[in-house]
Amino acid sequence: MFQRYAVAFGAGCAAAFLFAVSAQASALAMLLAYLAPLPIMIATMGWGLDAGAIAAAASVAGMSLIAEPLSGVLFAASVAAPAWLISAFAVTPLARYLPARFSAVSVYPSVGAVVTLTAIVGMAGAAAVLTSVIVIYRGYTEGALAVTQALSTLAKEALEDADPAAAKAFAETLVRIGPATIAGSTLLMLCVNLYAAARSVQLSHRLQRPWPDLPTSLWIPAPLGLLAVLAAAGAWLLHPPASQYCAVVAGGLGAAFALQGLAVAHALSRGLKLRLLMLVALYACCLLRAKYTLPALALIGVVDAFTRLRIRAALPPATKPKLQK
Repeated sequence: MFQRYAVAFGAGCAAAFLFAVSAQASALAMLLAYLAPLPIMIATMGWGLDAGAIAAAASVAGMSLIAEPLSGVLFAASVAAPAWLISAFAVTPLARYLPARFSAVSVYPSVGAVVTLTAIVGMAGAAAVLTSVIVIYRGYTEGALAVTQALSTLAKEALEDADPAAAKAFAETLVRIGPATIAGSTLLMLCVNLYAAARSVQLSHRLQRPWPDLPTSLWIPAPLGLLAVLAAAGAWLLHPPASQYCAVVAGGLGAAFALQGLAVAHALSRGLKLRLLMLVALYACCLLRAKYTLPALALIGVVDAFTRLRIRAALPPATKPKLQK
């Protein structure tokens, strides 16, 4: 018992430290901050839901001591609580509590359900940020102008020789795509950390649920694909702030369907000789040309949600009837 709580407390301190180093504003510090949910997820999936809750609470307390209470509250809402919620949901045997809804075949939540919950968390966080800006500045237009000016000033300070017009255009672009980016990047951050946590717990033989075949088990409900398309249309056609809220939904669900698009690529490329090279090239495009690659993957994911491309590809080819002479 003492060992479990010691591990949980240590995981919480590690999460707070990883997030606190982001104040250094370096590439390594930002990478470490990206991994802040990882210790909490490992404690939750490997040592139990109560250990994960203790790790989350310890991380919030540590962040409040390292920085300030407000930073601890923001850390709790953006990192600690989502990390515990998603990892706890992934390893909870729902069939034990809801036998009427879950059969013995699907004791644990599906991969698609976990990704969908993560998308909801990302969209809720982005919507909360957008709403806070509107409330604080008493209007979206005023808030957008204030945030644009602040970002433009930061860009000028970071780049001494930067053109003021270019800095302002860059800031305006960040403000325009910010809500959707927050929703999508939050989903990707949590999913990457969840995968790493589950793998590490599995290697230590502490993972309770069986490991799923990700390329064939990541299915997001098709109605969410229709919702993503409608949200993207609303983000294009409506005026702010309604367009920004639509962009939040499109960004969160778009990132989820981009993961499904990657699952399609992994599943359909099985058995190909150049599979490894193809997947490496695909992931390189996701990093270097995300502006074009991720929307294409999201579109593939939406198409797969309605047409079941992976199931069709797994079916044996139909044999042609032989003509009788």
